[in-house]
Amino acid sequence: MSENNIMKEKLLLIGAGTFGRAVSEQAILNYDCAFVDDGFSVGDTVCDIPVVGHISDLETLRSNYDKLVVVIGNNKLREQIYQKARGLEYTFPNIVSSSAYISPFAKIGWGCIILQNVVIENKVKIGNGVLLNAGIDIRCDSCVDDYVLIYSNSVVHTQVHIGRCVRIGGNVTISNGVVVPDGMDVKNGATLY
Repeated sequence: MSENNIMKEKLLLIGAGTFGRAVSEQAILNYDCAFVDDGFSVGDTVCDIPVVGHISDLETLRSNYDKLVVVIGNNKLREQIYQKARGLEYTFPNIVSSSAYISPFAKIGWGCIILQNVVIENKVKIGNGVLLNAGIDIRCDSCVDDYVLIYSNSVVHTQVHIGRCVRIGGNVTISNGVVVPDGMDVKNGATLY
């Protein structure tokens, strides 16, 4: 453990792919991080962060780690891993960039990733395990259900309801009052009325 990590709590980042690497840059500011990823060997390093196991090792890793976040873009897989980790009594902090704005009247679930320049306005409700990429604007009175992924520079206008496990591509605009059904895949650049 480096001197910079002496007082930091340990955190497992599940997924060392592109999104995991981006999230790691925020997470290392507050946590002593390690990756878990089935695509790497134990002992590898990714962005100077060690890979300490695979998803099948979560039970064994529990003796050394209390906290984890799943940073995998596949919504269903992310949900499954969180369910497994809940059964092992891990806890799930939120990783929030210092440049994000979250209204004090918004509600955020657990295990959420909120990257640079995200704006979450008044009375917005964000579920559990939600991944919000850079530059997203979620406006007043909207609801984002569990395990949603929204890519960069998308705008969710007022009183929108985004269902569970929805994937919203980059540069998407969702107009006032739209209901996006569970599991929908909204393509890059789309506008929903």
